[in-house]
Amino acid sequence: WRILRPGLWTLEKSTDYGKTWKPWQHFSDTPADCETYFGRDSLKPITQDDDVICTTEYSKIVPLENGEIPVTLLNNRPSANNYFNSTILQEWTRATNVRIRLLRTKNLLGHLMSVARQDPTVTRRYFYSIKDISIGGRCMCNGHADTCHILDPSSPNRVLACQCRHDTCGIHCNECCPGYEQKKWRQNTNARPFHCEPCNCFGHSSSCIYDEDVDAKGLSLDIHGYYEGGGVCQNCQHNTEGINCNKCKEKFYRPYGKHWNETDVCHPCNCHYHYSTGNCEEETGRCECRKEFQPPNCDSCSYGHFGYPDCKPCTCNLNGTNGYACEPHGGKCPCKPNFDGDYCGEMQRRILQFP
Repeated sequence: WRILRPGLWTLEKSTDYGKTWKPWQHFSDTPADCETYFGRDSLKPITQDDDVICTTEYSKIVPLENGEIPVTLLNNRPSANNYFNSTILQEWTRATNVRIRLLRTKNLLGHLMSVARQDPTVTRRYFYSIKDISIGGRCMCNGHADTCHILDPSSPNRVLACQCRHDTCGIHCNECCPGYEQKKWRQNTNARPFHCEPCNCFGHSSSCIYDEDVDAKGLSLDIHGYYEGGGVCQNCQHNTEGINCNKCKEKFYRPYGKHWNETDVCHPCNCHYHYSTGNCEEETGRCECRKEFQPPNCDSCSYGHFGYPDCKPCTCNLNGTNGYACEPHGGKCPCKPNFDGDYCGEMQRRILQFP
């Protein structure tokens, strides 16, 4: 400050590029003014990492010029020596913008002169004069970076971006990079280290998303062979599908001895669509028969059908047929006693002529 430091003012911060503001620290020349303007709690000792206090140390008359006001945000905070393990303290020190709100000048009490000598304009001749403002800090990188740089030097906002490590991305290293979303992102601390982990897609996809429900149910296989995390592979290639690209698509199968990390792991089923659904068994490639054909080779009619290779449904009379099925070749139905005809729909003549 070139001249007297201000008598009453507030240091404010914004974490959303100036849309909203919160007090960071209050300054006053007396404890009474701290209580009057900023509330009684501003005079209490610091007990929480994000307590807003009022100090009277830097609002005195002396020095008359070149006075400094150092502001340290970590001093006396409970987690000052454990910064990276306190998300509250990290949030407390985070800011995108800083604002000084000057509320009252510090004066030499000229307005209290005797009435005869009092100059009514004396208080209108006081002004603020800031010589220099220096702000030091660190980028908010959530424990995933040691350095940061200006994202766009040509931009007037001069936004700083972290040089992310641990396969994290974003200006603040606040998300896992694409393809590294097996585990849910979190801050990296000494007590709880965290490193984003690649999804296990067996080489059939380079993109994935984290799904909390998949994680909770233990459905995603990680690169270490454990069902931990919620990575779900996207856009699986090479005729694969599934959470880990570890299933063959319909009408494809994985032959015996093929591994999921092989590009040609899924082979097309070699099935005739007249006899099969087009799908086939894992490892053997044996075709899945349509309901009218008999497994495993689909080379005969199934129960209730006749006339291979057309295999039409039997038309037996259910009440008169023994077993409800017909002969597989001619379609003749096995009749119950006292029933007759190809379809067992006729009563035997001697029964009809009784008595």
